[in-house]
Amino acid sequence: METEEMLSGDLKLDIGGEHFELNLTIPAAPVKPRRMLPVFQMLTNQIVARGIERANEEGKAISCKAACGACCRQPLLISEAEVFDLADLIESMPFERRTTIKQRFREGREYFEKLDWFNRFDAMSERAKAGPSDELGREFVALLSEYIAQRVACPFLEDESCSIYEDRPLICREYLVTSPAENCAAPRPDNTAKLPISGSAARAFGLLVKTENSAKPSSLLLIRLLEFAETHTDRSMERIGPEWTDDFLRLLTDRKDPGLAGPKAEAA
Repeated sequence: METEEMLSGDLKLDIGGEHFELNLTIPAAPVKPRRMLPVFQMLTNQIVARGIERANEEGKAISCKAACGACCRQPLLISEAEVFDLADLIESMPFERRTTIKQRFREGREYFEKLDWFNRFDAMSERAKAGPSDELGREFVALLSEYIAQRVACPFLEDESCSIYEDRPLICREYLVTSPAENCAAPRPDNTAKLPISGSAARAFGLLVKTENSAKPSSLLLIRLLEFAETHTDRSMERIGPEWTDDFLRLLTDRKDPGLAGPKAEAA
């Protein structure tokens, strides 16, 4: 069986004032961005772990625990690459479980379509292109609160825990709170304290892999995952691992030179 050539290198990186030293192993050949997800998931975990350390040093504890799925009823935007990756994950599930998950996605999507929620979200997003305003900010908070109030759970939520925890989106990895967990059932700026992290890998990766497929922001809401995958093909380009990594780190650090050390080739 032919093995995939990989590149391995040490990474010294500054993100938001935090210094990271990691070892990355990435594909040498051209790949779709979703092939890079394990690398960026690992980096996200490291960024979040550092945020937890800082919070603990300040005497704060993370409120999120197993069987606490309050945040899993919020409208979450994920990347195009994660859409196709999770759609394939669903297809790999046994028939009965796959059927159940697909039904949850369909029912959740149809519920918010009846409320015209997606169209209203896209309309607000279009208005936001003209610049922020207090009025628009209040309208967005009200719209997001309306979604949460419907109590429609993520289709992957089972027994108030994530059933795909190891494969969960980057945005889910980044969302932790130090405020009381029960407040996440109706989060507001004055009752929810999100864990500060030095940089958002979810934002960087989303920008990196965005194509014309997702002209409407609501199309990448997690609840519409299967709809997107069924009506679009993966139009992302193939690039070698170092190129994906370099551009991802530029977006993550907002720097022209992200500080990636030169990798060395290894067979893996």
